[in-house]
This record gives sequence, structure tokens and C-alpha cells, in this order.
Amino acid sequence: MLNDISRMVEENRGYAISFLQRLIQTPSPSSEEGEAAKVTAEEMKASGFDDVNVDRLGDVMGTIRGAGAGRSILFNGHLDHVPPGDMDEPYSARLMDGSAFGVEGEVVYGRAASDMKGALAAMVMAGKVIKDLGIQLEGDFKVAAVALEEVGGAGTQATIEESGFTSDLVVIGEATEMKVALGHRGGVRADVVVKGRSCHASAPERGVNVLYKAAEIISKIRADLIPRLPDHPLYGRTSIAITRISVKPDTSNVVPEECRFHIDCRNNPDYSVGALVEDLEGLIASMKEVDPELEAEVVTTRRPGTERSFTGFYTDPEEHPIVQEAKEAVSEALGHETETKVWTFGTDGKFYAWEGTPVIGFGPGEERFAHTSHDHVRVDEYLESIKVYAWLACKICGVKG
Repeated sequence: MLNDISRMVEENRGYAISFLQRLIQTPSPSSEEGEAAKVTAEEMKASGFDDVNVDRLGDVMGTIRGAGAGRSILFNGHLDHVPPGDMDEPYSARLMDGSAFGVEGEVVYGRAASDMKGALAAMVMAGKVIKDLGIQLEGDFKVAAVALEEVGGAGTQATIEESGFTSDLVVIGEATEMKVALGHRGGVRADVVVKGRSCHASAPERGVNVLYKAAEIISKIRADLIPRLPDHPLYGRTSIAITRISVKPDTSNVVPEECRFHIDCRNNPDYSVGALVEDLEGLIASMKEVDPELEAEVVTTRRPGTERSFTGFYTDPEEHPIVQEAKEAVSEALGHETETKVWTFGTDGKFYAWEGTPVIGFGPGEERFAHTSHDHVRVDEYLESIKVYAWLACKICGVKG
């Protein structure tokens, strides 16, 4: 059967690439996923999915119904993407030589190719392969093409909480370099708000410039805090990045009286929200000892649905035998023993994991190209992912007869 799947993927090579290109050519920044949802839903119907539903947020839920005696599998991919930024022709979806990006072979270039329309297209095409081959699965094959992942995950949350669209195993298609991902770190977000005294920029000595104060705090974070962030054997090292800075008043001829900068912390279980706040407040307190004018506070921020002490997850194959089965199926499809990893970034997989559902990740592409001007997916990895997803469904759901 695996040989039949491989043959069908190769026979439909052009069609599969064309579908991926159509998805990339359909802009779908967060909250504007409607047209991409339409393209996806139409392709699901054309590919023979038995049920295709679109909810109030634009999440597309497609199902190929099984005979009823097997386990179900759900593939999750997001429709939305980050802004194109300074990409050259971000929605061209052009085929090109990967050497421009330091990779071998042909690639499809464009915003969201690696994050993650390549995987999403492969999920739908895997369903087409199953239907075209006349394979009758015992359990349900499901695809959730969700909205709003890049801005918090409200789409996936809605499919779970409002539509009950779940399964016995969930596969997240975020880029894994064709390895099996078992989880990722959590996320903590905080703002440091620095207060000063404004004045006319022509007489800066009359004020207290908060930009200078904020710059000193940021330098202290880089020099003293970041080097001592804890490592973890499963999740890896906690990281901190300063990602945004703003001032009030925001005008060029006034020394600002307030500066706010944002901290994106990706934490492991050994570094809690409280630990981050304690470290930041301790750092500020030590600076106040030598600079009495320094006035700053730490404000933690959370996205809706993430009110937990740790927002990451890890699916232990020893606790979930179905995960070990999935890993073996992926290895069979690839023709070699696959490696396991954890993502550096966060995914919607956490929402399923928090409900107790086993979650793995597998997808074409490399994390390092996500959200960059070099966004692309290798054609051979895309096609190979179709084969892996179809075979994974056969092994997890079972095949009738």
C-alpha cells in the first residue's frame, strides 16, 4: 500500500504543486483568512472529503469518514501568516532553484510557504490520495485548516471548544525538517514600563530621558540575565528577546516621559512567569541603588486561553504508545529512522495537549525560514509529506479489509 501511495503522489505531482501555489497566491494575514479558507474548502470537496464545514472564524474542518472501528487522526495547519514585510513578490509562489537560499533542489517561494501552507496543502492532498486510491480507513481522517494561529490560536480553540473537532492523535504540520516533534517550550510575555520627566528636546537637561534609562535596563538584561537563563533536558534553554519599544509622547522634539519595551520569553518548566518577574524586578532594584532617578515596573501580559503556569507541552512516547506507533509509521514512509525534536517556537498543539490528546509534529520546511524574507518550502519535502501523512493515517486509523 505504501508503494501505491508513493506512486499516486508522483502521478499527481503537478496537481499538488499547483494547489500549494494557489494557496500561497491567496493572501491570508491574520483576521483576513476568508479567501484562503474558501480555496481550501473547495479543494477538500473536490478531493472527495465527506464533510467540509467552515465555522464563524473561518476555520475549515474537513473529514473523510472511516468505517467506524478505528482510531481517528487529525492534521492541524493554519491558514494565516505574518505580514510579508520586505519580501520580493511574496505571493508569487514561484518555482525556483533552492540554491538562492542555501538548499538543494527546487523550491516553492512565497509568504507562508514554510509557515505553513506547504504542510496544510500536503494534508489536503493526503486526503485526496486516500480517496483516489479507494482506501477505506477504519477511523476518521480529519484536517483542521485554522485561522488566527499567528495571533494567539483562537481558531484552533474554537474548533475544539465549539465544534468538538478532535481525534485520538493530532499531527501539527509546523516545519520540523521532516523530523517528528514532540513538543515545545512555553511563552511568557512582559512589558517593562519606564517613567521619566518630559521636556523640550532643545533643553534635555530639564527632563529625565526614559529612552536612556530603558537602554540601560536592556543592556543589563543582555549582560546579566540572559546568560544565566536555565537549560532543560527536554525543552532546551529558556530564551529572552526584546521585540518592541515605544515612547510617550511619540514626537521628535520632546524628551519622552514614558518608555515601554516588550519582552518575549520562551520558557521551560524550570523558569516560571514568577521567576521572570522576580529576575526583572531584582535587576531594576539593583540599578536603582546607583541611579535613584530610575523608575520602572514590570507588567506581565497574556494572550486569551493561556492562563497557565506553563504553556508548553511534551508528548512522551512512553506514556502514549500511539506516539511511538506514529514515529514508526513516519520512519516507514521516509525509508529511514526519523529523529525526534522539540520546536523552538510555539504551536497550536498545546491546546490539544492541554485536553489530554497525544500530539506530534511533522511538516516540510525549516524553522529558520519562518517569518523571514526567504520563506520557501522544498518541493521534494512537500511531496514526501503528502506520502507521510497518507501513510500515517493508514497506520493509525487502520484500513478496512
